[in-house]
Parts: sequence; structure tokens; C-alpha cells
Amino acid sequence: MEESIGKNAQKQKNKSVSYNVLFMPEDDTMAMKTFSIKMEVLVLSFAAAAFLIVTALTYCFILVRELGIANDSILALKVQSEKIIEENNQLASENEKLQEKVDILSDTVNEKKVQEERREAEQAQSCMPSGFPLRGTASYNSNETELDGQPIAYFHVVQGTGVIATAKGTVSSIAGNSGSGYIVMVDHGNGYYSVYRNGSKPKVSEGDEVTKATELFVIEAGHERLGYQIIEENTYINPLEFMETYG
Repeated sequence: MEESIGKNAQKQKNKSVSYNVLFMPEDDTMAMKTFSIKMEVLVLSFAAAAFLIVTALTYCFILVRELGIANDSILALKVQSEKIIEENNQLASENEKLQEKVDILSDTVNEKKVQEERREAEQAQSCMPSGFPLRGTASYNSNETELDGQPIAYFHVVQGTGVIATAKGTVSSIAGNSGSGYIVMVDHGNGYYSVYRNGSKPKVSEGDEVTKATELFVIEAGHERLGYQIIEENTYINPLEFMETYG
């Protein structure tokens, strides 16, 4: 008897549990349907569903985490981009200021260069013996244009007329005397010399610095004629062609 009961219990234990699912029809014309499902299948189904849910939640968590990291990266890049833009604007502003300074310096340099060139031109012009060698008026003797085969201009003036240097330079030599006449030569430092011939006593000495209009002689009685010459690179040239007065 006890053995029989034990066998029945063992059978009940080994026997699969089945569940019947009943579907009720919505109206009386439809037949009621039933089907059965084993406990193992039901458990496996729930386990599979739970696994899928956990997997989906894990994926969503990972996705949200990755999106958060990506969003943080985007925000960091945005901040970095704004910082770069700000630095670029500052550099552009500094570059504009530097460019203004460069323009000012360039204008200053160019202005100084122009002024220097103007001074050099004025200096060069001040040393060119192109002026008229007398204060006031004079008459020119067109029949006497040479002295010892070299070009010369003779001017007739009145007593008391001043003979002046025709450009800036240095008195390089004074020769002659009141009887034969004095010769005053001015070196203009650029290859040009101006020569003044008159019997009046010179008012300058050798080595004196002269400027345009420095008085070299004052015409005395009996010496009312001035001989004037220009030497260019050791060659006498026609002084009248060099004078601004005669052009």
C-alpha cells in the first residue's frame, strides 16, 4: 500500500503541469476556444520577455549615456569654438591696431624720405652755380666771349656794385693783384667751380665758406668790369647757358 502511494507521488512529481487558457466569445454564436500551455514553456516565455526587457533597458541606458557624453562633447566644442572666435576677434583687433601703426610708421618714413630727398635736392641745387654774379643790373658785352680760348662772360657795372657767389661752396683759391686783377675761385663740391675776375680787393679769404649771395667784391673805381666763368668737371662751359637769369 505504502509502496503504491510512493509510486503515485513520484508520478505526480514527474508529471508536467499544464495550464488551460480559455477564450470567451463576444457573442453566443461563436464557439468557446481553449488551449493548454506547459509550465516550462510559460516560464521560458517570461524569462525571454524579461531578458528582452532588461536588454532593451540596458541598451537604452547605454544609448542615453553615450548621448550624454556626446552632448557634453558638443558643449565643450561649442565653448572652445566661442573661445577661439573671441581670441580671433581679439587678434583681428590687435592686427588692425598694428596695421594702423605700420601705416603711420610707413607714412612717417615716406614723409621723412621725401623730406630727405627734398633736402638733398635743395642741397644739390644750392651748390649749382646757376645764379647771377652781381647785385643789381649790368650790361653784357657780347663781343667778348672768350679768354685764352675758354668761354667767359664780361659784365659792365657801376662803382659800388656787389659781386656775389652764385652758389654755396668754399673759396678754393685767390690769385692776382689789383694791377693785373684778382681771380677768386669757388669750389662748389660737386664738380663745379665758379671763377670771378676783377681788380677790386676781395672781401673773402681762401677756405671761407660762402653761400649764394655772399659778397666776394665791391666794385671799385677803375674796375667796373667783371669776368665770370664756370668750370664743369675741369672743362670751361658757357656761363650764360647756366645762369637762371638767362635760361
